[in-house]
Amino acid sequence: MTEPLGVRSWLNKGQPKSTWPGWLLAHTVGRPDPNGSFLLKTMIDDRQMQARVLKGYIVVERKGVAYTRHPEEMRAFLAELDEKESGAYGLLPKGTAADGRAVADVADLTDDTDDISLRMRGVEPPVQMSESFRASTTQKPQKSAAKPCESLAMVTTPNRRKFAPPKGMPPSIEMRHPGELKIDDSYQRSIDTGPSRALISKIANEWDWRMCLPLVVSKRADGFYVIDGQHRLAATKLRGDIPYLPCCVFVFDSVAEEAAMFVAMNRSRRAINRLDDFHAAQAGGDADVLAITAMIEGVGFTVSRKTGSGAWAPGEVAFTSAIAKARRRYGDDVARGALEIMSEAFAGQRLVVGSPVFTAVASVLADKSFGADKSRLLAAVRTFDMAGWASLIGECKGGTDRNRHLRDFLVTAYSEAGAA
Repeated sequence: MTEPLGVRSWLNKGQPKSTWPGWLLAHTVGRPDPNGSFLLKTMIDDRQMQARVLKGYIVVERKGVAYTRHPEEMRAFLAELDEKESGAYGLLPKGTAADGRAVADVADLTDDTDDISLRMRGVEPPVQMSESFRASTTQKPQKSAAKPCESLAMVTTPNRRKFAPPKGMPPSIEMRHPGELKIDDSYQRSIDTGPSRALISKIANEWDWRMCLPLVVSKRADGFYVIDGQHRLAATKLRGDIPYLPCCVFVFDSVAEEAAMFVAMNRSRRAINRLDDFHAAQAGGDADVLAITAMIEGVGFTVSRKTGSGAWAPGEVAFTSAIAKARRRYGDDVARGALEIMSEAFAGQRLVVGSPVFTAVASVLADKSFGADKSRLLAAVRTFDMAGWASLIGECKGGTDRNRHLRDFLVTAYSEAGAA
């Protein structure tokens, strides 16, 4: 195609980026994908956007803005841009109706002689009909005036609301091989649970393309990471015969921004469990969550990814909410001290009732009337192993009564340890 003045073009044949012209490089985002496509900065209606340049598509720079289209569509697209800028749409020739009236390409707002306007005013447009048919269809006189909301003025002057500018950039819609898609465990929820395995198996056994909504994916320098859709991805890998998945591919500034989007998407759709929320907030750089993580790992424990106690490994902490509450109520020193006592008392054990025991230990440790000695409190906690504490808690009613009972028992054990 012959290039108009001030227009430069380039056809994507999958060439190495090192061979691309300089003007094109100024409009590109990131590196090209293995399939030869890449992202292009462009404009749509005075808004900066990103578009994906597929292999075989042409890129045109016009007046400093880059556009991409299939080669067969580009000429018409450029002509449309020229017409919009020159005001040519207002100069298009008018047609002529069968009755000789001029027909405008856009209706004149002051002209109410068309059929639609006549009907809105309660007047039938002139049509040819027999006298007998006219008599049978004559409208009865209107008994009440038209309501104000039915007036033409109300219909044609809507109240336009103002919205905040859209956030982020539009995604590219791509078909990606399942092997290209990765999972970031730093914020993604664990799918190594009974319900998740059952869901993955169900999706795989009953695969229906009509149910497969696009996965939400983040494009990083080292590959593509699934933000939403890991159950569908796991199901495709289980089957082994799904060659590609539809993906909405976004580019984020950081993993923290990516994790924050994961939380926002899941909270807007359904509640995520507290540990999923904790890990996502950790990846997002939440200061309180990072402080709690440092406390847990500082005593040799780890943060669990599973909420079911049956899946916890020895030393895994799932009671992050109890730790957060203790920090707010008693401060960091008490929360850290309670964790240190538990790490010594229950080394190598599964913390199946870690939350109520931790809460009781922190309560006693914070009570200044005791002047609690950590070595005595450790001895009191060692009265039972974790299974023994679980048995004791099982005898309580729960809630406030359970916490009070547990604390009273610990105070008694603390006193006896001092007497010994």
